[in-house]
Amino acid sequence: VEMAGALDSLFKSVAKSVVADLGKSFDHTITYTRKASPTYNTSTGALTTTDTAYSFDVPVEFVRSQEEEGREEREAKLYITPDLIGDNQPTFEDTITLKYAGSNRVAQIVDIKTYKGDQEYLFIVEVVF
Repeated sequence: VEMAGALDSLFKSVAKSVVADLGKSFDHTITYTRKASPTYNTSTGALTTTDTAYSFDVPVEFVRSQEEEGREEREAKLYITPDLIGDNQPTFEDTITLKYAGSNRVAQIVDIKTYKGDQEYLFIVEVVF
């Protein structure tokens, strides 16, 4: 059991270091908005969440770009460590705002891969925008 814990600590620190270094070199600053504690107002039909925004540099890998019905859709993978988002697990309700071609775009999370042992140490979040 100690070995697993030691490996987790090692992977966690390596992932954190690699993501921080790549984040600086790729220089993509994103705003990750965590949407928590959803409450539904039955009289208005509105869903409200407690939003917490985290802003940080993150490595972004542009996967593909395609034209669909006159508009361009881009897909990218973002490499995020738990500490960057308050030690939370990403959810599909969360949003990510990134700068693309000089303007801010809100990206939709379409896939979340979690790498972990006893503790999570890296998330690869796939987005479309």
